[in-house]
Amino acid sequence: MGFTEDPHLRSLEGMSLRVLASGSGGNSSVLVIGRGGVCRVCLIDLGLSPRRTSRLLAESGLSLSDVDDVLLTHLDSDHYFRTWSRLLPRHVRVRVHAHHQRCAAEAGIPPALLAPFDDRFIIQADLGGAVVSPSVNAHDAMGSVAFRIDLNLGDSTASLGYATDLGHVPDRLVAHMRGVDVLAIESNYCPRMQEVSDRPMFLKRRITGGAGHLSNQQCRDAIRGINPCGHVVLLHLSRECNLPEVAAIEHAGARYSLTISLQNEPTGWVAVSPRPAAPRPVVRHRQAGLFESMLGARVPTAGAAQ
Repeated sequence: MGFTEDPHLRSLEGMSLRVLASGSGGNSSVLVIGRGGVCRVCLIDLGLSPRRTSRLLAESGLSLSDVDDVLLTHLDSDHYFRTWSRLLPRHVRVRVHAHHQRCAAEAGIPPALLAPFDDRFIIQADLGGAVVSPSVNAHDAMGSVAFRIDLNLGDSTASLGYATDLGHVPDRLVAHMRGVDVLAIESNYCPRMQEVSDRPMFLKRRITGGAGHLSNQQCRDAIRGINPCGHVVLLHLSRECNLPEVAAIEHAGARYSLTISLQNEPTGWVAVSPRPAAPRPVVRHRQAGLFESMLGARVPTAGAAQ
């Protein structure tokens, strides 16, 4: 594997996240899990072209052959670029929620690569296993999946929360993500910029109506409830209705460090630092019918415009 060029990855004990790009033009992040000198790579969403993704991975000292798992939040075109269906390496496991399995088949993802889930699952078992706990949330007609990823390192645990394309933030998502070390979360639009934009009214309603995207203020309030331990990464800023400096205002004076992802350049590596292990209560609940109850107020889908 190509980690020798990057001392951060070569000595990694835990997890490290890099957002390759985020926005309506395409979303993809790379998560590296390291333990005992061995590293594994997971991609979160495949919204960039294979060529661009390969280039950005190479710039990070990685290649597609290093990727073992892909986690898909959903299959909108800015989160899954359909050319991947014929170019995915045949050893990759594409993790999709069972509710999205039909969409994945329609997108042409080879059935042999699909690994559907409807509850928590483990990736990289040979490194001790990172537990991936999904949470389904309102977004357009099909919903979007947020992930909490916990890596137990013996006497410590590293945890990452990743949530994008959220119509709103329910209490159960706050509880699901509470206390993660690093939280990557959508901060899509500034309400004032959205209001005065020349976007059609149906699109404004779709975005702001509870099943579209989060405003900067909704993102801030969610972070306060989740109370991440060290670092926040803002995802999916709108090109038309947000600016990094506008989004950053909501986090002035916060105790956490802040990274703002962009559409046209990757972030630096964000270390998901371990913290002392503590027993975490296991709350078991079925999500049967969750999509139906969650999406009580449906909003017409309008492609990938954000």
